[in-house]
This record gives sequence, structure tokens and C-alpha cells, in this order.
Amino acid sequence: MVEYVRTPWRQPSRLAWIALLIALLLSLLVVLRILAVFASVIFMALVAAGLLYQPFRKLAALLNGRRRIAAGLICLALVLGLMVPSAWLAIEVSRETIGFYQLSTEQLNERTLLDAIAARQDDLDRFNRLLSPLGVSITPEDIVQRVSAAAAGVGRFFYRQGVSIATGLVRFVIGFLIWVLTLYFLFVDGRALRHWFRAVIPLAADEQDLVRSRFVDMAGSLVIGNGIAGVIQGIGGGLVFYLLGLQGPVLWGVVMAILGWIPVIGISAVYVPVWVILMLAGEPGRAFALLIPLMILATVSESILKPVLVGRRTQLPTLLVFFALLGGFDAFGPVGLIVGPMMMTVFLTLVGIYRDRYQPFLVPSLPTQDGSQVDPEAPRPADAPALDAVNGAGSDSVAGTGLQARWPTTGDGLK
Repeated sequence: MVEYVRTPWRQPSRLAWIALLIALLLSLLVVLRILAVFASVIFMALVAAGLLYQPFRKLAALLNGRRRIAAGLICLALVLGLMVPSAWLAIEVSRETIGFYQLSTEQLNERTLLDAIAARQDDLDRFNRLLSPLGVSITPEDIVQRVSAAAAGVGRFFYRQGVSIATGLVRFVIGFLIWVLTLYFLFVDGRALRHWFRAVIPLAADEQDLVRSRFVDMAGSLVIGNGIAGVIQGIGGGLVFYLLGLQGPVLWGVVMAILGWIPVIGISAVYVPVWVILMLAGEPGRAFALLIPLMILATVSESILKPVLVGRRTQLPTLLVFFALLGGFDAFGPVGLIVGPMMMTVFLTLVGIYRDRYQPFLVPSLPTQDGSQVDPEAPRPADAPALDAVNGAGSDSVAGTGLQARWPTTGDGLK
């Protein structure tokens, strides 16, 4: 058996290059197909590892470097602190969604609707007098037909969602356990994985560190800022629904916790329609008892709580965050509320690296922010980082290309 030697001893032939690239591409496609099933789990584990790595290091130091024990304790705390409440929420939301189906099919029948309309016949007559110049009138039978059809559609939707949540509970538990297991090995083998990726990815060390720091900062702002604000709004909204005796406080609390991630719109997508329904139902007291506290809660969360928790770490305009959240949710489901903004951050960071480090090599003369010109032929300034420290061992040639590196003499550089 021939021993594999890491150090290249001869220039590979063109045929060897082609064979290696084809084999690498085919194996990469197979690996991606295998990991696609667990893509969301792996991504969420990476986010959690980035957020919890410092507490993990401190705990491992207290345990005299026993990384496996420290990782096991953190994962056990996550199981007890997240899995049990999440399972209860899934069961309760499933029960309430099926309850909406029963409400729409059993309580909103023709007899009860006709009785409700007869109690407000005077209002219907006044409305018909307003429509009389247009030659239009509305009868109780028309209202019953339209309301029954709408209620049946809404009921079927909630029934399907309730059954889906109930049947997906087992999948959720399995996915959660896989997430915890992945997080455990990221803690234990994280340093080796980081060194391997740093050696394989063809980006300079400081560029990789920049992408990783922006990734962790965005993860922190999403989980800590939007996460805590969303949970507070969900709990507050569900409590208001419960105190006012409205249907499905847990269900609408979960919906508001998710909507609390979205800037501008937020939980108003729930409490404003409910306020309108209560006003039309002739219950202004309950309507304003719902509107006022939830409006205050949403305003405080968006204007005070999120800026305090997040600060300036996101470095993303509000409009981009808005589209990233909605687009991520549409593409990936609830996980997209985290995937969308984080991928937008990674993309913009890579664009910044291209602008600062790569674009000057492609454009002969490039104006900077202060109006001066960047000369890509200029020699590297004395205070620029050594290429050995950026690209690894070697000379002034860019690693793997044989080209002499030339550094911009002006510009803002990497932030």
C-alpha cells in the first residue's frame, strides 16, 4: 500500500486535475443531498453554537477543561428549558386550532346566525337604506350564505393546521434531539472544524473572521433582540386575549410571538383585525381594552426594547431586515426568520470584502470616498498586514495564483 504524502512532490497533470474536480463535484452533490434533510437543524445548531460558545468556554474552564462534560450540561439545560415548553405549546396550539374548526362548523350554523341578524335588524335596515340609491339590498339569507362559506373555509384551514401540528409533534421532537446532538459535537469538536474550514476556504484569515463575527452579531441580535421582544409580545398578547375571554389565547399568543420579529407590522396584524371585529360586534369596551395595551406593548418593544437589546450590531437598514424576514419566512418557514437576515448579512459582508480587497485589482483606477484615486499598481504600504499572516505561508504572491499582490493606497478598508 502506497503511503499518502501531504506535501506535493510534483505538478499534477491536467488529466489528474480534471478527474479530481469531477470526483470532487460529484461527491459534493451527494453530500449536499444527504445534508439537505438536516439543513435547517445544522444551521440552527451553528447559530446556537456561536451564541453559546463563550458561556461554554467559561464552563469548560471551571470544569478544568472537561469540554465534553461542559457541552453535555449546556445541552441538558437546553432540553429541559426549551423542549418541554415547546411540546406543551404545540399540543395547546393544536387543540385550539381544532377548536376553531368546531366553532365554525357547530356554533356558526344557520339558526344562530339568523338569530344574531334578527337582533340587529334595525342596523341592517339602515344599511339597506344607504344602499337603496345604488339599487342594492342585503337580506339575512345573503349574510348567512356568505358568513357560512367563509366560516367553513376558515374552519377547514384551522383543522388542517391543528392536525398538521399534532402529527408533526413527533418530527419536532426528533429534530430537536438531532439539533441538541449537533450542538454538542460543535462544542466538543468546534476548534478542529474551525481550523479545517479556515484551511479549506480560499479567503484570507481576517476576511473569514469578519464574516464569522458579523454572522454571530446578527445571530445575537435576532435571538436576543427579536427573540426576547417576540416572546414578551406573545406572552402579553396571549394574556390580554385570555383576560378578555377571547378564543384561542395560546394560539394567538404564538402567532404574535412570531409576528413580533417583523418590524413595522408586528403584532398589529393580529390585534387590529380583532379590534375591528369587536367594534362591529358592538363591543367597544372589549375592543379598546384589547387595542390600548397591545398598542403600548408593540410600541415599547419596537422603540425601546429592541434598540436596547440589539444596539447597532445588525448594521442592516430596516427595509432590508423587513424583506429578509418576510422572504426568509416564505422560503424556509419559521426558520427563515433567522436564516433570511443572517444570509443577507453574510452576502453584504462578502460584497464589502470584494469592494475593499478585490475590486481595486480589477478596476485600473477607482475613486474612493474622499475623492482620491486608488492605484492598484501601487506597492503595499508599510502598515498593511503581511501576506504571510493573511494568506498563510509564502511570499508576496497571492496564494495559489503566482500573482504579485498590490494593495490600495487609500480607502476605508475592512470595517
